[in-house]
Amino acid sequence: MAINRLSFYSEELEMKTGINVILPEHPSGEGKTLLLLHGLGDDENSWLDRTRLAEYAENTDLTIIMPRVDRSYYANRNGDSKYFEYISQEILQRCQQWFHLSSMKEKTFIAGISMGGFGALKTGLVYPNQFQTIFAMSSMTDIVRKWHESPNRDAWYRGLFGSPDQVMQSNNDIAYLVGQQEKQTPFIWQLCGYDDPYYDMNVTLSAQIEQKGLRHEFVEVEGGHEWSVWDKAIQQIITIIVKNN
Repeated sequence: MAINRLSFYSEELEMKTGINVILPEHPSGEGKTLLLLHGLGDDENSWLDRTRLAEYAENTDLTIIMPRVDRSYYANRNGDSKYFEYISQEILQRCQQWFHLSSMKEKTFIAGISMGGFGALKTGLVYPNQFQTIFAMSSMTDIVRKWHESPNRDAWYRGLFGSPDQVMQSNNDIAYLVGQQEKQTPFIWQLCGYDDPYYDMNVTLSAQIEQKGLRHEFVEVEGGHEWSVWDKAIQQIITIIVKNN
Protein backbone atom coordinates (compact mmCIF):
# COMPACT_ATOMS: atom_id res chain seq x y z
CA MET A 1 0.00 0.00 0.00
CA ALA A 2 1.28 3.46 -0.97
CA ILE A 3 -0.25 6.80 0.02
CA ASN A 4 0.12 9.57 -2.55
CA ARG A 5 -0.60 13.21 -1.70
CA LEU A 6 -1.01 15.17 -4.91
CA SER A 7 -1.36 18.87 -5.65
CA PHE A 8 -2.39 19.89 -9.15
CA TYR A 9 -4.31 22.46 -11.18
CA SER A 10 -7.92 21.50 -11.82
CA GLU A 11 -9.38 22.74 -15.09
CA GLU A 12 -12.94 22.50 -13.75
CA LEU A 13 -12.16 24.31 -10.50
CA GLU A 14 -9.79 26.75 -12.19
CA MET A 15 -7.41 26.54 -9.25
CA LYS A 16 -4.92 24.28 -7.54
CA THR A 17 -6.35 21.59 -5.31
CA GLY A 18 -5.27 18.41 -3.56
CA ILE A 19 -6.18 14.76 -3.42
CA ASN A 20 -4.93 11.75 -1.49
CA VAL A 21 -4.74 8.40 -3.25
CA ILE A 22 -4.15 5.03 -1.64
CA LEU A 23 -2.57 2.64 -4.14
CA PRO A 24 -2.07 -1.11 -3.82
CA GLU A 25 1.47 -2.15 -2.93
CA HIS A 26 1.50 -4.68 -5.77
CA PRO A 27 -1.22 -3.74 -8.28
CA SER A 28 -2.36 -6.56 -10.51
CA GLY A 29 -3.93 -4.47 -13.24
CA GLU A 30 -7.31 -5.98 -12.34
CA GLY A 31 -7.95 -3.82 -9.28
CA LYS A 32 -10.95 -1.70 -8.35
CA THR A 33 -11.35 1.99 -7.61
CA LEU A 34 -13.26 3.74 -4.81
CA LEU A 35 -13.96 7.47 -5.02
CA LEU A 36 -14.32 8.39 -1.33
CA LEU A 37 -15.91 11.74 -0.48
CA HIS A 38 -15.60 13.81 2.68
CA GLY A 39 -18.23 15.62 4.71
CA LEU A 40 -18.80 19.25 5.61
CA GLY A 41 -15.87 20.76 7.49
CA ASP A 42 -13.52 18.01 6.35
CA ASP A 43 -10.95 17.74 3.58
CA GLU A 44 -8.93 15.19 1.62
CA ASN A 45 -7.02 14.20 4.78
CA SER A 46 -9.99 13.42 7.02
CA TRP A 47 -10.47 9.76 6.08
CA LEU A 48 -6.80 9.04 6.70
CA ASP A 49 -6.66 11.08 9.92
CA ARG A 50 -9.91 9.94 11.55
CA THR A 51 -10.20 6.26 10.56
CA ARG A 52 -8.03 3.19 10.04
CA LEU A 53 -8.68 3.37 6.31
CA ALA A 54 -5.07 2.70 5.32
CA GLU A 55 -4.99 -0.41 7.48
CA TYR A 56 -8.26 -1.70 6.02
CA ALA A 57 -7.01 -1.15 2.45
CA GLU A 58 -3.74 -2.97 3.10
CA ASN A 59 -3.29 -6.23 1.18
CA THR A 60 -6.13 -5.38 -1.21
CA ASP A 61 -6.05 -4.47 -4.90
CA LEU A 62 -8.18 -1.38 -4.26
CA THR A 63 -7.26 2.20 -5.20
CA ILE A 64 -8.97 4.84 -3.03
CA ILE A 65 -9.24 8.42 -4.29
CA MET A 66 -9.98 11.14 -1.71
CA PRO A 67 -10.50 14.60 -3.26
CA ARG A 68 -10.99 17.94 -1.57
CA VAL A 69 -14.20 19.86 -2.28
CA ASP A 70 -14.31 22.34 0.63
CA ARG A 71 -17.92 23.38 1.52
CA SER A 72 -19.22 23.03 -2.04
CA TYR A 73 -21.90 20.36 -1.49
CA TYR A 74 -20.51 18.85 -4.68
CA ALA A 75 -22.38 21.55 -6.62
CA ASN A 76 -21.42 24.01 -9.33
CA ARG A 77 -21.40 27.57 -8.06
CA ASN A 78 -22.77 30.19 -10.44
CA GLY A 79 -19.85 31.89 -12.17
CA ASP A 80 -17.42 29.98 -9.99
CA SER A 81 -15.84 26.56 -9.58
CA LYS A 82 -17.53 23.52 -11.17
CA TYR A 83 -17.28 21.11 -8.27
CA PHE A 84 -19.80 18.65 -9.68
CA GLU A 85 -17.92 18.30 -12.98
CA TYR A 86 -14.69 18.03 -11.01
CA ILE A 87 -15.97 15.10 -8.93
CA SER A 88 -18.08 13.31 -11.52
CA GLN A 89 -15.75 13.67 -14.49
CA GLU A 90 -12.34 15.28 -14.10
CA ILE A 91 -10.91 13.60 -11.03
CA LEU A 92 -11.83 10.06 -12.08
CA GLN A 93 -10.52 10.54 -15.61
CA ARG A 94 -7.26 12.06 -14.46
CA CYS A 95 -6.62 9.36 -11.87
CA GLN A 96 -7.46 6.66 -14.40
CA GLN A 97 -4.82 8.16 -16.68
CA TRP A 98 -2.21 8.84 -14.01
CA PHE A 99 -2.46 5.44 -12.31
CA HIS A 100 -3.69 3.28 -15.22
CA LEU A 101 -6.97 2.47 -13.50
CA SER A 102 -9.90 0.70 -15.12
CA SER A 103 -12.80 2.85 -16.31
CA MET A 104 -15.19 -0.12 -16.27
CA LYS A 105 -18.38 0.39 -14.26
CA GLU A 106 -17.93 -3.04 -12.65
CA LYS A 107 -14.65 -1.89 -11.09
CA THR A 108 -15.64 1.63 -10.01
CA PHE A 109 -17.39 2.56 -6.74
CA ILE A 110 -18.32 5.79 -4.95
CA ALA A 111 -18.86 6.46 -1.24
CA GLY A 112 -19.24 9.39 1.12
CA ILE A 113 -20.34 10.60 4.54
CA SER A 114 -22.85 13.34 5.38
CA MET A 115 -22.36 16.03 2.70
CA GLY A 116 -20.21 13.44 0.94
CA GLY A 117 -23.05 10.94 1.12
CA PHE A 118 -25.17 13.50 -0.70
CA GLY A 119 -22.35 13.89 -3.22
CA ALA A 120 -22.05 10.13 -3.71
CA LEU A 121 -25.79 9.73 -4.29
CA LYS A 122 -25.94 12.72 -6.60
CA THR A 123 -22.93 11.65 -8.68
CA GLY A 124 -23.90 7.99 -8.87
CA LEU A 125 -27.51 8.73 -9.81
CA VAL A 126 -26.67 11.38 -12.42
CA TYR A 127 -24.02 9.08 -13.95
CA PRO A 128 -25.34 5.56 -13.24
CA ASN A 129 -23.21 4.02 -16.00
CA GLN A 130 -19.99 4.97 -14.19
CA PHE A 131 -20.41 3.15 -10.86
CA GLN A 132 -21.12 -0.38 -9.70
CA THR A 133 -22.28 0.66 -6.20
CA ILE A 134 -23.10 3.85 -4.32
CA PHE A 135 -22.23 3.74 -0.59
CA ALA A 136 -24.03 6.55 1.25
CA MET A 137 -23.20 6.91 4.95
CA SER A 138 -25.14 9.21 7.30
CA SER A 139 -26.14 11.18 4.22
CA MET A 140 -27.75 14.59 4.13
CA THR A 141 -30.34 13.50 1.56
CA ASP A 142 -32.82 16.40 1.38
CA ILE A 143 -31.45 19.88 0.64
CA VAL A 144 -34.84 21.62 0.78
CA ARG A 145 -35.74 20.10 4.14
CA LYS A 146 -32.35 21.02 5.60
CA TRP A 147 -32.73 24.53 4.17
CA HIS A 148 -36.06 25.02 5.98
CA GLU A 149 -34.68 23.51 9.20
CA SER A 150 -31.56 25.72 9.16
CA PRO A 151 -32.47 29.30 8.17
CA ASN A 152 -28.95 30.37 9.13
CA ARG A 153 -27.76 28.56 6.00
CA ASP A 154 -29.95 30.63 3.67
CA ALA A 155 -27.26 32.91 2.22
CA TRP A 156 -24.80 30.04 1.85
CA TYR A 157 -27.35 27.72 0.23
CA ARG A 158 -28.55 30.46 -2.12
CA GLY A 159 -24.97 30.82 -3.33
CA LEU A 160 -24.84 27.10 -4.03
CA PHE A 161 -28.37 26.21 -5.18
CA GLY A 162 -30.22 29.46 -6.01
CA SER A 163 -33.49 28.85 -4.17
CA PRO A 164 -35.45 25.92 -2.73
CA ASP A 165 -37.65 25.94 -5.83
CA GLN A 166 -34.57 25.61 -8.05
CA VAL A 167 -33.46 22.53 -6.10
CA MET A 168 -36.70 20.70 -6.84
CA GLN A 169 -36.46 18.36 -9.83
CA SER A 170 -32.79 19.20 -10.34
CA ASN A 171 -29.54 17.25 -9.91
CA ASN A 172 -29.53 18.43 -6.29
CA ASP A 173 -32.88 16.73 -5.55
CA ILE A 174 -31.99 13.16 -4.54
CA ALA A 175 -35.60 11.96 -4.40
CA TYR A 176 -36.14 13.28 -7.94
CA LEU A 177 -33.00 11.51 -9.17
CA VAL A 178 -34.19 8.24 -7.61
CA GLY A 179 -37.45 8.61 -9.49
CA GLN A 180 -35.60 8.96 -12.80
CA GLN A 181 -33.59 5.75 -12.46
CA GLU A 182 -33.80 2.66 -14.65
CA LYS A 183 -32.28 -0.82 -14.61
CA GLN A 184 -28.66 0.30 -15.01
CA THR A 185 -28.73 2.17 -11.68
CA PRO A 186 -25.89 1.21 -9.31
CA PHE A 187 -26.69 -0.80 -6.21
CA ILE A 188 -27.40 1.70 -3.42
CA TRP A 189 -26.01 0.84 0.03
CA GLN A 190 -27.18 3.18 2.79
CA LEU A 191 -25.96 3.27 6.37
CA CYS A 192 -27.13 5.51 9.20
CA GLY A 193 -27.06 5.51 12.98
CA TYR A 194 -30.26 5.53 15.00
CA ASP A 195 -29.10 8.68 16.82
CA ASP A 196 -27.97 10.48 13.67
CA PRO A 197 -29.75 13.81 12.98
CA TYR A 198 -30.20 12.62 9.39
CA TYR A 199 -31.72 9.27 10.36
CA ASP A 200 -35.30 10.27 9.44
CA MET A 201 -34.11 11.60 6.08
CA ASN A 202 -32.41 8.30 5.37
CA VAL A 203 -35.48 6.27 6.34
CA THR A 204 -37.54 8.38 3.92
CA LEU A 205 -35.00 7.94 1.13
CA SER A 206 -34.84 4.20 1.75
CA ALA A 207 -38.61 3.97 1.29
CA GLN A 208 -38.41 5.99 -1.94
CA ILE A 209 -35.70 3.70 -3.31
CA GLU A 210 -37.67 0.59 -2.38
CA GLN A 211 -40.84 2.01 -3.95
CA LYS A 212 -38.92 2.60 -7.19
CA GLY A 213 -37.78 -1.03 -7.11
CA LEU A 214 -34.05 -0.31 -7.25
CA ARG A 215 -31.37 -2.65 -5.92
CA HIS A 216 -30.78 -1.43 -2.40
CA GLU A 217 -29.80 -2.16 1.20
CA PHE A 218 -30.32 0.05 4.23
CA VAL A 219 -28.08 -0.73 7.21
CA GLU A 220 -29.18 0.79 10.52
CA VAL A 221 -26.60 0.86 13.32
CA GLU A 222 -26.10 2.15 16.83
CA GLY A 223 -24.55 5.60 17.10
CA GLY A 224 -24.83 9.11 15.74
CA HIS A 225 -23.14 11.37 13.24
CA GLU A 226 -19.62 10.39 14.22
CA TRP A 227 -16.36 8.89 13.05
CA SER A 228 -16.69 5.79 15.23
CA VAL A 229 -19.69 4.83 13.06
CA TRP A 230 -17.91 5.65 9.80
CA ASP A 231 -14.70 3.83 10.74
CA LYS A 232 -16.66 0.59 11.11
CA ALA A 233 -18.66 1.36 7.97
CA ILE A 234 -15.66 1.92 5.71
CA GLN A 235 -14.14 -1.37 6.85
CA GLN A 236 -17.39 -3.08 5.86
CA ILE A 237 -17.48 -1.24 2.55
CA ILE A 238 -13.95 -2.27 1.61
CA THR A 239 -14.82 -5.89 2.38
CA ILE A 240 -17.91 -5.65 0.16
CA ILE A 241 -15.93 -4.12 -2.72
CA VAL A 242 -13.09 -6.61 -2.54
CA LYS A 243 -15.52 -9.55 -2.55
CA ASN A 244 -17.67 -8.02 -5.33
CA ASN A 245 -17.45 -9.92 -8.59
